[in-house]
Amino acid sequence: MRGFALLALEAARDALRRRFAVAIAIVLALSLLWVRSCTDFGHVTFNQQAVDPALIAGFLAPVLFSLQALAVLLIAGVLASDHLARPLAEGSSALWLARPVSRGAYAGARLAGTLTVTLAAGAILLGGTAALLTARHGVALAPAALAAVATALGGGVVAALAMAMSLLVGRTAVLLAVLVAVPLQGFANALGLALALVQPDAALPDLLAAIDRFGPPLGTAVFAAVAAWNPHVDASGALAPALGRLALWAAGAIALLVAVFRRTDIAR
Repeated sequence: MRGFALLALEAARDALRRRFAVAIAIVLALSLLWVRSCTDFGHVTFNQQAVDPALIAGFLAPVLFSLQALAVLLIAGVLASDHLARPLAEGSSALWLARPVSRGAYAGARLAGTLTVTLAAGAILLGGTAALLTARHGVALAPAALAAVATALGGGVVAALAMAMSLLVGRTAVLLAVLVAVPLQGFANALGLALALVQPDAALPDLLAAIDRFGPPLGTAVFAAVAAWNPHVDASGALAPALGRLALWAAGAIALLVAVFRRTDIAR
C-alpha cells in the first residue's frame, strides 16, 4: 500500500510538472471570473416588471455549475491522454516495473495521480462556483456536494477510458475523442433528463438516445443533483440510479485500463 501511495504521489508530481498544469491554472482563473461575472446581476426586469432573483438563480445556477463540472471532466481526459503512454514511450515505466511493482498497481497509480490533480482543480472550480452561488443567490450547498461527487466519479470514468485508449492510439486521437465525446455525452444526458421530466412520452433521436442510454451518465447525475436549485424541477428520482450507474462505469473503466495495460508490450 505504501508503494502504491509513493507511485501515485510521483504521478501527481509528474502531472504538475507538465505544461498542462499551467493551462489548468489559466482555465480555473478564467472560469471563476466568468462565474463571478454571470452571478453579478441586480434587479432584472421583463416588460417593465421586476423578475424574482430567486427564479433567475433557479435556472442560472444549475447551468453554471454543470458547465464547470463539464470542464473538470475535460481536464481529467486531457491529463490522462498521455500520462501512462508517455512514460511507456520514454522507457521510464520499465524502471518502475523492474521493481516488485505489478502492472495493475502501476497503471492504478498513474490514474490516481491524474485524478489527484484533476480533483484538486475540481475542488477549486466547483467549490468557488458553489461559494459564489451561495453567497450571492442563497442556493443550498447540499446539491453542489452531490454534484461534486458525481463529477469525481465521472472524472474517474473519463480518465481511465482516456488512459486505456492512449495505449492503443496516439495522443492526438485521444484528445480529439475526449473533446468530442465528453460534451456529446453531457448534451445527450441533458436532453434525455429534460425530456424525461417535461415530456416523458417524447423520445430522443436514435443516436442521442443510444448515447444517453448506453453511455456513462456523466451529465445525468450532475444535472439531477443541481436541479434541486430550481423549485419547478424535481429530478431527485433520477439521482440515485445515475450515481449507481456512474460508479459501475468507473469500476469497469479501471478494470479495462488494467486489462489493456497488462497486454501492452513494454520495451526494456
